[in-house]
Parts: sequence; C-alpha cells; structure tokens
Amino acid sequence: MFVLPIIKDNPVRRIPVALIALIVINTAALAYTYIGNSSEAMFRVWGYTPAHPSTTTLFTSMFLHAGIWHLVGNMWFLWMFGNMIENALGRIWFLLSYLICGIGAVGLFHLSSPHSVVPLVGASGAISGIAGIFVVLFPKQRFELNFYLGWWNVYEKETRATGAVGAWIGEQILLALLTSVVHFSSTAFAAHVGGFFTGVLIGVFVRVALPSRLLRKRANEDVWYYRDGFNKDEESPITELKL
Repeated sequence: MFVLPIIKDNPVRRIPVALIALIVINTAALAYTYIGNSSEAMFRVWGYTPAHPSTTTLFTSMFLHAGIWHLVGNMWFLWMFGNMIENALGRIWFLLSYLICGIGAVGLFHLSSPHSVVPLVGASGAISGIAGIFVVLFPKQRFELNFYLGWWNVYEKETRATGAVGAWIGEQILLALLTSVVHFSSTAFAAHVGGFFTGVLIGVFVRVALPSRLLRKRANEDVWYYRDGFNKDEESPITELKL
C-alpha cells in the first residue's frame, strides 16, 4: 500500500520553471544510470560516502535514484510541495532552499554514520526539506490523501498540510526499510530528518521575513483565499489570512 497526497485549491498562476528543471535533471540522471555503467558503479562515483567525503558528491548525490519508482515517488511529492513554494519565494530562492535542505540532509547523515562506506543517493533529503518549508508556510493548505493498494484507490481522506507531510515521512520510513537491503545505496532516515528540520528552519526564517498576507499573495498572485481554504463562491474575501 502507498499514499499519494493531492493538493487542493492550488491555482498557481506562474509556471514553476525551477521545479520543472529539477524534475528533468533527476529524470535525466536516472536515465543515464540505465544507459551508462551499472547503478552500483554510478553510486560509488557520484553518491556521497561519509568515509570519503567530497564537495562534488555532496551535490551530485541529491540527483541520483535507486530506480524508477524511487524517482516517481520523490518527484510527485516535490511537485505537490514545491509548486507553491517556488511561487512564494521565487525561482532562485527556491533552488537555493532545495540545495540547502539537501546539504542539511547529507550533513546529518554524515554525522550519524561518519565512517560509512555505503553511498547516500536520492533527492529524498532535499524534498523532506521542501516539505518542512511547506508545513511552516502553509500549514492549513488542504490536501486529499489517496490510499492505493496496488493500482486500486481504496480510500480517500481530506487533510491539511500536516497530514500530507506525515504521509511523506511515513512513506520515506517504509522506503528506507525496504531499500536497506540494497548494498550499494542508502536512503537513510537520518538524511530525511536532517533535510526536514533544515526546511523547517528556512520556513521559520521566511515567515519572520514575509508577512502571511504577502506570502500567500506571492504564492497565488491575485487569487483570494478564505478561512476554510479557497472558495470562489464566497462573497467577501478576508484581507489578512492568519496561517
């Protein structure tokens, strides 16, 4: 079973160019893994190995994935959480936030296993950071959680951003357990924790720097928001939204 969150009422006006670029780069990296050398060799060269740290692999490890489903799951959550954040922060700050969260993820992984020779790969740490930013900036954003058993949608549940982020964390714990048997790759839980709390810190900084009303306006431009989420049928908008 797996859970897919679908964001509700997210009429973003600007195309998230940086977000799309990240998806393209991650997809191209996986494609190169399949057509180039073996994934084992790729992870050894470009994954981050705490016992042999380097600045290059600190960044390249964020764009490698252990397989197609690893990539698809990560990119789905990146789209769900990253869309509004890029529109709120702008392309450059969004990309910087993504990379900083990735650094935080790798950093905690390194501290937790400083002598490990198992390469760390995957965008999960950076995306955990994006989820952390999202839950701080838009905690009341509505989501629908879709529970799947195989290809069948067996249950749907309305929730808020906290529930969607909880689904992300739960799936990453499960993914970490399932992939722990893979000798040459790691999606360590420490990396997810490091990325998430780095994102939370970035989100707190942004909340202090930008008023809630301006933040929501930048994320959705001229769209009015209401106390119970976005509702085009309401007659009078609230001039200040308390997130």
